[in-house]
Amino acid sequence: MEDLKNIDLLSIDRNWLLPEAGRILISKPFSGDAYFDQSIVYLTESNENGTVGFILNKPVLTNINIMHGEVKTGSWNLWFGGPVKNNYIYFIHTAGPDVIPGSIAVADGIYWGGDFNDVSQKIETGELNEKAVRFFLGYSGWEKDQLEKEINDKYWMVGKLDPSIIMNTEADIWKEAVKNLGGRYRVWENLPPDPILN
Repeated sequence: MEDLKNIDLLSIDRNWLLPEAGRILISKPFSGDAYFDQSIVYLTESNENGTVGFILNKPVLTNINIMHGEVKTGSWNLWFGGPVKNNYIYFIHTAGPDVIPGSIAVADGIYWGGDFNDVSQKIETGELNEKAVRFFLGYSGWEKDQLEKEINDKYWMVGKLDPSIIMNTEADIWKEAVKNLGGRYRVWENLPPDPILN
């Protein structure tokens, strides 16, 4: 039996899942990274040119209506998607290209982008609700081979989440993602964002 005294409970063992579109990245806890510490990143694109995704569990302390006056949503949540182009708003949704032209299929009924004016209008008329669209400030991006290196360096674990959780802005996404990893990673479920707060 493995000696539990010698297990680093905050370390990552690579699980060899590929970082494909529709999967998530789970960061190593307490890494000290201002952007990605204890984050869950939903991947929307991964190919030979690089990888794009959005952080699901970092709320911005304002709402989409304040940030973008053309979107009449009331108090819909806005999320910090990542450090790239964080003066722009991006979105994922479940509406699809028939409802939002220009949408790109990601996986499991989730789409990325599309015509922002169409989204705004359909929100205002009530055709789209907060369970169908998530807005992000900025995105997370990696150049070719950059993410693979970070995974090999055991900064990220690749995982999966049910699409209903990805679109649920009220879910504790960190806890759900870690629960899916199982095993010794279950101890991560209740970690505070700052170890000093423990």
